[in-house]
Amino acid sequence: MSATRHEMILASAGSGKTYALTGRFVRLLAEGAPPERIVALTFTKKAAGEFFDEILKKLAAASADAERARQLAAETGRPELGRAEFLGLLRRVTEAMPRLRLGTLDGFFARIIRAFPLELGLGGEFEMLQPQAERQERRRVLRRMFARSGRLDEAQREFIEAFKRATFGREEKRLGWQLDAFLDQHQEIYLNAPEPEKWGDAARIWPDGNPCLPPPPQEEALARLRANLPWAGMTAAQLAKWEDFFAEMAGWAPGADWGGAMSLILKNCLAVWPDIRRGNAEVMVMRKRMSFFGPACEALDQVMRSVMGGELTRRLETTRGIHAVVRGYEQNYHALVRRSGRLTFADVQRLLDPEAGAPVLSSEAGRDRLFIDYRLDAKFDHWLLDEFQDTSYGQWSVLKNLIDEAVQDPTGGRSFFCVGDVKQAIYTWREGDPRLFAEIRQHYTAAASGAIATRHLDESWRSGPPIIKMVNDVFGQPATLAGLFPGAMSAAWNDEWRPHVSALPGRTGQAAWLLADDEAGRYETVLRLLRELRPLERGMTCAVLMQTNQAAAELADYLRRAGGLPAVAESDRPVCIDNPLGAALLALFKAAAHPGDSLAWEHARMSSYGVVLTNEGVNTPEELTQRLLGQIHESGLERSVEFWVRAVESQLEPDDLFSRERARQLVDAARLFDATGSREVAEFVAFMEGYTLREQEGAAVVRVMTIHKSKGLGFDVVVLPDLEGQRLDQARDGLAVHKSADRSINWVMDMPPKAIAENDAVLASHLGEAQSEAGYEALALFYVGLTRAKRGLYLVTEPPGDSTSRNYPRLLAASLAGGSEQPREVGVGRLRLKGAWSEGDALWHEAIELASPEETPARTVHLALGRPAARRYQSLRPSAAGEEKFTKAAQLFSLRVGDSADFGITVHRLLAQVDWWRDEPPIFGEIGCPSAQAEAKAVLNAPELAAIWSQPSGDRIGEVWRERSFEMIWNDVWVTGTVDRVVIERTAGGEILRARIYDFKTDRLSTEQLNAAVAKHDGQMQLYRQAVARLTGLPLSAVEAWVVFTRWRRMVAAGC
Repeated sequence: MSATRHEMILASAGSGKTYALTGRFVRLLAEGAPPERIVALTFTKKAAGEFFDEILKKLAAASADAERARQLAAETGRPELGRAEFLGLLRRVTEAMPRLRLGTLDGFFARIIRAFPLELGLGGEFEMLQPQAERQERRRVLRRMFARSGRLDEAQREFIEAFKRATFGREEKRLGWQLDAFLDQHQEIYLNAPEPEKWGDAARIWPDGNPCLPPPPQEEALARLRANLPWAGMTAAQLAKWEDFFAEMAGWAPGADWGGAMSLILKNCLAVWPDIRRGNAEVMVMRKRMSFFGPACEALDQVMRSVMGGELTRRLETTRGIHAVVRGYEQNYHALVRRSGRLTFADVQRLLDPEAGAPVLSSEAGRDRLFIDYRLDAKFDHWLLDEFQDTSYGQWSVLKNLIDEAVQDPTGGRSFFCVGDVKQAIYTWREGDPRLFAEIRQHYTAAASGAIATRHLDESWRSGPPIIKMVNDVFGQPATLAGLFPGAMSAAWNDEWRPHVSALPGRTGQAAWLLADDEAGRYETVLRLLRELRPLERGMTCAVLMQTNQAAAELADYLRRAGGLPAVAESDRPVCIDNPLGAALLALFKAAAHPGDSLAWEHARMSSYGVVLTNEGVNTPEELTQRLLGQIHESGLERSVEFWVRAVESQLEPDDLFSRERARQLVDAARLFDATGSREVAEFVAFMEGYTLREQEGAAVVRVMTIHKSKGLGFDVVVLPDLEGQRLDQARDGLAVHKSADRSINWVMDMPPKAIAENDAVLASHLGEAQSEAGYEALALFYVGLTRAKRGLYLVTEPPGDSTSRNYPRLLAASLAGGSEQPREVGVGRLRLKGAWSEGDALWHEAIELASPEETPARTVHLALGRPAARRYQSLRPSAAGEEKFTKAAQLFSLRVGDSADFGITVHRLLAQVDWWRDEPPIFGEIGCPSAQAEAKAVLNAPELAAIWSQPSGDRIGEVWRERSFEMIWNDVWVTGTVDRVVIERTAGGEILRARIYDFKTDRLSTEQLNAAVAKHDGQMQLYRQAVARLTGLPLSAVEAWVVFTRWRRMVAAGC
């Protein structure tokens, strides 16, 4: 095959994508292509670096070894090449290094902007903003917008009114935080569709009209329905339910939650709405059908249109408010930031996109855009694109003209090559568009048959046969996937699927699906697996893959603390605030910037800096302000931070390497802030609070990371213990953005609740597309996770039970266990675990010898001379204190255990939203299911539980801790726990008087079981009292503990 032939490769996981890319590059070199005329682009700097390294390694190996030269010559289709020729190619590449175009798409676009600033409407030099700097600029713009010397000006009043419309009157204490999250959600959508007519325009969304708009008057509709209901034929239960319905409707307004009766009746009516509109319908109410005819149907239809129309009207108004808010912010941001030459990577791409017309930066750039393409086209001959399934339509639009010229080159001396895997399209949430693969192939082949060759790579050079068996069984059963996910989602997946084959049939290993009762059981199973397999001691790599960074950090901490394993969470860590030294330092700077911030001042005085401040003669916040701000003005932030870090260095323990490392990182972060040129202390504190670093990866550690971060990597052993969650085809939260076939945004709308959206033809169609897209991405994410393993792959989930959620455990049950719910014993080494499926050799790892101590990549444990090693304590969670050490048979075989756990977690999340309870209804949004929300609201409204939510009486001041985590040593046991709610009473002077602990239990208990339940939780409450007493400094007698049974609306004293 000629190297200049245009080619698209669909490369399954582990099939040699990088090998194909580097092979293509070397082949082009061998055919005489100058290295600087080849453009190879990918998405991350790491991937680009690996790509370049592999090219050099191939050429260097062929230059040094005749056999390797023969192999590479055969692969390039130039068998006459030998060591000398490959040495010459290596020299050409290294000499051209400054001119090479091997990098990221963002970097390539930035280089274009730097080469053609005037043609693109820029005044000259510009600066690329990194994420932290972008956040800093946002804060600066918001401060400027809200700055005033007297009354609000007209623009400020308009912005605040727009924000009220956008949030529909919801109050928020932390306005800055809310605005920041608001812009994160909506700014990019606005930049892609700034036209106001695309936001919340009913005529655009429903060009043929909507029968619910405008909505009929609600009171009139309800009166008509009451007059026409068939009251005579109702049962007592139906009569009561209808009365509840009318009472709830009288107090309901669009945007509020539906009450129990409203939800039941309206949802049942929506199920037969077509029949209602035809004038003859049967509606299920309290397990009995009610017949509606003529006027009754008309009245019912009018009520439903009033409810739906009211909700739609509210959502349209909210959408227009969102647009007005973002537009107001963008006008200020554009004037203050972009016009001064500070751009984000998204700005750069939008500026280069010919179809966008550069609306953000310049209205005159478009006319010169084609001349830029001409000049770029003259510089480059060959295009290589990596991870093409993650390329966005906007990115492709920037490159399209250039690649068109390469594909249509009549001389055949230019080429286009791309590689990717639509089954790994896990970035559609950030505009990655896997449909481009097929569309581009069709586009070029329509112009000239056979213009682009397509090749599939389905042979895995990473995974052994047991892993490939699991992958094929889970993803390669079309009927199973279509049954679980009918429609476009499964059809698209099944169209792309091809059976996988292991290129390493002799590689031993195991793939298994294991079961655990709950999260604690899943974590414990991971620990037991790693202790049995001992991958690090056998010289193997190991990864544990999670769905979120938070879960990864929690599991890594558990493995270190409970198992003593060297586990590293490869997530971004807030290194300036996750340690006492950093927190104290930032408190010091806050107190200097705001002398009235007594909390920051007292924090600094009570920390290691208390002695330092006294020694420096700084006794008041004002003196600190004068000292520190003068120091910053004279020396900058880096030197100032270094001074104050060194001031407490002597107080650190000699073996406290963690704090010393964080101290160094604090100084490094301050150096980065200095580079921005700012000396504003408030900006510096905000920068430090948001500054993150990723822990360094290493071979001799268990790497805990998200599935997203694992993409492109391979490990000998992979464990996935975080596969619970909602249905896979759950549409993402946020604004509905409906696009036309050409990817341009047609309309934007804040989507109404699912029950309403599903009963509107236009919104239901959009919802179906969004669910299909989300479901496909969820399948792709699962595929990425399962294909990281080389030898051992272990999935750990809770039993699916009778849950109807079409999530990962349900998919595994349908594909691996044939729908069977019965667990069986699965062997992993010498362990016998509860599981559902296994393939391969349970003892595979024993064939790999354990390294001797001197050969094992050791962790360095630093101990100060003369100091004893730190004592290792037994760990305990309060929830386990006093519990039985066995599982009752009824519980073991209960099908409701998983659902009960999910329900309990959701109720806890909802109650944790509340500080103090007044009369207004809580805004829970769409957190959890209706039953969990109803339970939480009932607890809040129960008179018997009013004390939980009430502020202290008289002149006492109340403080609330919600979901407060703690760790302590108690009776030689390391106790880790989280208290649901603690109410602390203080005097007016701040002295703590007493504390009350409330622990919520959502157990479905009978009356007879309540007393036993209190006794069961007594040990847990004792530990909570001990922890709160230590945290507050109170005597144990001043700390009360109450167990709150949410179902019975009762609280009982415990732990005394």
